[in-house]
Amino acid sequence: MKSTLRRLTGFAALVSASPLALLAQEVAEPTVVTKSLLQELSAPAIIPLWFCSALIVYLVIDLYMKTGDKQFVPPVAVDSFRSFFRAGDYRGAYTWAQQNPGILSSVVFAGLKHAPGGKQASEDAMGSAILGENSRFQSKIAYLSVIGVIAPMIGLTGTVVGMIQAFAAMGQAGAADPSKLSGAIGHVLHATASGLAVAIPAFIFYYLIRNRVGHAIHAVSDATNDLFRKFPYEHLSNVEFEGAETFAATPNWVQGSPTYVAPGQAQQA
Repeated sequence: MKSTLRRLTGFAALVSASPLALLAQEVAEPTVVTKSLLQELSAPAIIPLWFCSALIVYLVIDLYMKTGDKQFVPPVAVDSFRSFFRAGDYRGAYTWAQQNPGILSSVVFAGLKHAPGGKQASEDAMGSAILGENSRFQSKIAYLSVIGVIAPMIGLTGTVVGMIQAFAAMGQAGAADPSKLSGAIGHVLHATASGLAVAIPAFIFYYLIRNRVGHAIHAVSDATNDLFRKFPYEHLSNVEFEGAETFAATPNWVQGSPTYVAPGQAQQA
């Protein structure tokens, strides 16, 4: 009877002590607050990377829609210029290019404008126009490369600042728990990962769109070379298109050359 009573007493003490033990364990162990991925990506160090991501999306969509072969060499423009060139209506082609702006129109306009100066002058003008159009797009594409370079730096900066703050807080608290240190490191490494996640697509789209522009520029060069093949430059040597007048005259010290009179001044006899 005594042994049975002792067993019941011990069991009751064990049952009553279990909740107290669990409560003491919860008090002794601090609650670990975990952040969701969305909260991690909303950290102040990662906000500039969101801006970079939005800029990448804008540049990729804008450049992709403007750099196709049909945008650089529109079929309507090619057919129109071929009709003008077949009919020998170079003034009509010049006017059409002036009234219908575009990549191909700009190049043909430059070639016709300088055609009275001969083949070399016309080809140099077209080459300069092609380089100008290519430079205009390459300057935009370069922003993707810039983002690809600075995005990892922004992420690394956020990681370094977070590490400094984490070590400073742990040093003041005197904590030496490795799990807390690893948690702090994992928290700040989200900035580095975010920087790489932004930089890698930026570089991929940079090379893809750069090659796309290169192919389109080559298509413009082929189209203009096809139009100006066997161009009758000799028949346009004395032609001046509207808005393309020649301003360089014969030197005024040459006998018989017209004398330039400045506005408001009387010509001396």
